[in-house]
Amino acid sequence: MPATLPGPAAVIGRIPLLLVPGPGGNLMTHLVQSLLRVLGAGITALMLATVIGIVMAQHRSAEWAISPWLPLAMTIPTLVVVLVTMVLFQFSEAAVITATVLVTTPYATVTVWEGARTVDSDILAVAATYDVNSWAILREIYLPAIAPAVLGSARYLASMVWKVVVLAETFGMSVGMGAVFRFWYGQGDLEAVLAALFVFVFVMIGIQASITQAKERLLAWQR
Repeated sequence: MPATLPGPAAVIGRIPLLLVPGPGGNLMTHLVQSLLRVLGAGITALMLATVIGIVMAQHRSAEWAISPWLPLAMTIPTLVVVLVTMVLFQFSEAAVITATVLVTTPYATVTVWEGARTVDSDILAVAATYDVNSWAILREIYLPAIAPAVLGSARYLASMVWKVVVLAETFGMSVGMGAVFRFWYGQGDLEAVLAALFVFVFVMIGIQASITQAKERLLAWQR
């Protein structure tokens, strides 16, 4: 392992060599697999958080039952959750997704819950007076109210999910960016590690920008 960090030119110059088949595999194959896991885990976590957040806002009993556990869930070390889940699910694809969802869902749930709590109680009272059904209340009242919170959670999850996915991949997957980092670290090749990291971070920045742009367009009606 080198004693000093390689320079930016050396790191960027190494990227083309990682994009072709060779030791450690094709970086694009690993990148695509990681992104699929990030997408699957991110969507699952966001959907769960949205459902749980709305239920907590609508039902006081659910709020009392769930809210004390959220801080506890957020304080459990990510490494412990990943290790336990990977062992329980035998280092499978489901293990990566499950570990990531378990780690990230509580954070998104808090954001969505806070957004859902801002719904005007007078509006809900009027809806109840006119016997508006639950689906209409969800569609016309809650979803517009929590849209900023959900989209904000999506942006936050995009930056958090990939870290957990890569961590899980590092411990037991043969394909994925975590496997790339593990391989090149084992070879003592810090230049390759940083080159792979540069590519992944560049892609994730693009995803973040896309989410931000989508949020601005979808919430333009609020201006």
